[in-house]
Amino acid sequence: MNARLAIGLLVLSCSAACPAAEATLFPFVVSYDSPQNATNVSAWLERPAGRHGFVRAESGYFATDAGPIRFWGTNLCFEGCFPDREQAERVAARLARLGVNCVRMHHMDNSSIWGNSPNKLTIDPKKLDRLDYLIYQLKQHGVYVNLNLHVSRWFGDAEGFTGRDQRPNYDKGLDNFEPRMIEIQKKYARDLLTHVNPYTKTACAQEPAVAFVEISNEDALFAVWGGGQLDRLPEPYAGTFRKLWNAWLQKKYGTTEKLLKAWNASVQPLGAEMLKGGDLSKPPESAWQMERDPKTEVAWSTASGGQEGSRLLRVSVKRQGEVAWRPQFSQSGLALKKGSAYTLAFQARADKPQQISVNCMMAHEPWERLGLSADLDLGPEWRPFRFTFLADRDDPNARITVSSLKPGTYEFAGFSLRPGGIVGLEESQRLEDSSVPVLRRGERNLTAPARDDFIDFLWDTEAEYWWGMHRYLKKDLDVRAMVSGTQMGYSPAHVQAELDYVDAHSYWQHPAFPGRPWDARDWYVRNLALVNEPGGTLSRLAATRVAGKPYTVSEYNHPAPIAYAAEGFPMIAAIGALQGWDGVYSFAYSHNNRFESQRLDGFFDIKSDPTRLVHMPACAALFVRGDVAVATKTLLAPLSRQAERRKLHETQSAWTLTTGSLGVDPQVALLHAIGLDLGEQGREGTSAVPAPAKKDAEKRTIYVSDTGQLRWDASQPGAGYFVADTPRTKLFTGFVRGRQFKLGEIVLRIGPTRLDWATVSMVAIDGENLGSKPGRVLIAATGVVQNTGAQLEDLGGNRVTLRNRWGTEPILCEGIPASIVLPVAPERVRFYPLDAAGNRRGVAAVAAEDGRAKLQLSPEHKTLWYEAEIR
Repeated sequence: MNARLAIGLLVLSCSAACPAAEATLFPFVVSYDSPQNATNVSAWLERPAGRHGFVRAESGYFATDAGPIRFWGTNLCFEGCFPDREQAERVAARLARLGVNCVRMHHMDNSSIWGNSPNKLTIDPKKLDRLDYLIYQLKQHGVYVNLNLHVSRWFGDAEGFTGRDQRPNYDKGLDNFEPRMIEIQKKYARDLLTHVNPYTKTACAQEPAVAFVEISNEDALFAVWGGGQLDRLPEPYAGTFRKLWNAWLQKKYGTTEKLLKAWNASVQPLGAEMLKGGDLSKPPESAWQMERDPKTEVAWSTASGGQEGSRLLRVSVKRQGEVAWRPQFSQSGLALKKGSAYTLAFQARADKPQQISVNCMMAHEPWERLGLSADLDLGPEWRPFRFTFLADRDDPNARITVSSLKPGTYEFAGFSLRPGGIVGLEESQRLEDSSVPVLRRGERNLTAPARDDFIDFLWDTEAEYWWGMHRYLKKDLDVRAMVSGTQMGYSPAHVQAELDYVDAHSYWQHPAFPGRPWDARDWYVRNLALVNEPGGTLSRLAATRVAGKPYTVSEYNHPAPIAYAAEGFPMIAAIGALQGWDGVYSFAYSHNNRFESQRLDGFFDIKSDPTRLVHMPACAALFVRGDVAVATKTLLAPLSRQAERRKLHETQSAWTLTTGSLGVDPQVALLHAIGLDLGEQGREGTSAVPAPAKKDAEKRTIYVSDTGQLRWDASQPGAGYFVADTPRTKLFTGFVRGRQFKLGEIVLRIGPTRLDWATVSMVAIDGENLGSKPGRVLIAATGVVQNTGAQLEDLGGNRVTLRNRWGTEPILCEGIPASIVLPVAPERVRFYPLDAAGNRRGVAAVAAEDGRAKLQLSPEHKTLWYEAEIR
């Protein structure tokens, strides 16, 4: 964290405006030219890639021979990892200019790196040469590299793997145990990491500028099994999985007789029927309720024609409702007891392939689920369904719901809900012939010892995979880079913490696709501001940090077209610095090699978004330079290996391994550093604190960090704001509501904008104290941003979409009215509007206010950059 230079950077981002505002939109795209001016972070923040030895993991942080180091990174995806030489030179220079010091190479393995090869087993040498040259150019500009080995390669017939349509997406989870897939992963790692880069003259395995290697993105047996993607696994993969499970059982128990004794001691037979009208002999309204809204078009009735002459319920959906889960039908008034088992059974079919949802949940606010949530695949043939679940709390008024019914015709028969239904080892199941079946997702019909054994089997199988791959990379290939497995939440904490560092992902209001996944015409984002939800994604990330291990967030974004998206990166930079995190990556810089696009290119790419790019210098100062101090106090939630196993036995999900479920409220991250203590005895000098009582949590609306530098204020409903106030950096983001903001000795006033919302950041370059010492001040002001002709559609409920009407170039930006009063005399300040490349463009007047310099930002300047020079 180099502190030898300081700048005054002010970034102002208003992403919407009050109705009275007369904001002007004008064309603006941040230039690729790289002059040595105040906007060029590489001129004032050291670029050390490969110059100070290898990156290594110390006790909870990364370091090189020059000392501790943090990473402000971004992602390149697909063809973005394989530019031609001119593109590589320009994009490397630009990323360095923006303050990026690490690039994560993502989705290389989908198709791009294979090029003209006949299959996805042999790297195309021409593609590899392009990647080599990009790595070389990044190194020349002081930017490190993070290489992802498996992201989206999906094997097919050309690679000798059948049944792709029934295998998990990109073979995730399956690749944790399928022997040939593991060997192919090792071959790819060997081919990629041990070849010598002709430009750097070193292999990636021994290249200091290659700081990180990630084994497999968002991939874990726990997560994929928990998502139900292994439930319909075809042969031979299902057989391989079953044999591994039986071998594990045989190693633990030795014989079927001993297994039977352990599993069958606590069986629970089925009890009395709980549902009314489950036989559908009467009209559905007599026992069931159909939930509609003004948009819903649905009809339902009972009829004959069910299996074995039974009655059926026919539901005909012409149009879904305003939300994806309507229409839904349910039966309420069901009394559940915490920890008790219940079995729901029915038959169903549809006129075409469909997926629906079945839940057991509260029939009252806050409408939370109570132990059952399942997605079902239906087709023209009748299918029986049976779910045994454990109620996770007492509730006298629960309900069974069938929801997410898309247009089509559905038929149901034989509804039944009964207590009990817990079984053990069946008579036909034996270890000697490997016939004990694997558990399906959500299957609670086995006794607790059986369920616990299967969770332990998943844990051990994952550990063998991740630790084995890590050992192969470090020992067999001599990889010097830091190696991670996958992201927290997908895999157990103790499994991932055995590797070199821990990683996580998060998105604020990720795009949702009600119909077909990634349908360009059918999607929405929720147009909400993070400042109105104290903590939000940021505290949830902090809740997965592992004490004593370096921690990175390799994917983060507030996707377009959220109006408040510009708040995201400065906020995570500030909170990440407070928490003492070691790396944060925007997702993504570009998903293709069209790096110099003149329009906004979708949800995630920031390469042409001025409201993101102008904040990058501030983010680098906040996080990499360390302008925000690390919290003075750390609160850890204890999670020994045994405690982790107990929690997994209870929840069957690694997503529950957070501080929030272990005694430390994630919102504490706005006050102190938090994390997980994986030690058996706990760590000296730290303590866990209980989550606040619900009534106290509801009262609290203002959070101030223990350093005094960060303040999150949600005291006005719907008008929150976030402030960072440090000697060299000032940050404001949030709603204005006529308020004046005092940041140290600097006064900020923001004029009318389209949503009465703004982001402002200031960073000192040439002085140790912002505003009062000689130096330059970079001022960037952003607001509403959109493509020309973009057609934003309001779907209600804070949901907005552009469908496929993103618009054309040029990008249009809002001019922001704001004044900044500095603690110096007006005659000491010169003020310049800047062009798109950051060069001075004329001189603007400096006003006086009580003898202090007042800088006036105005839409009339039609720029997003200004510079003030303090003499």
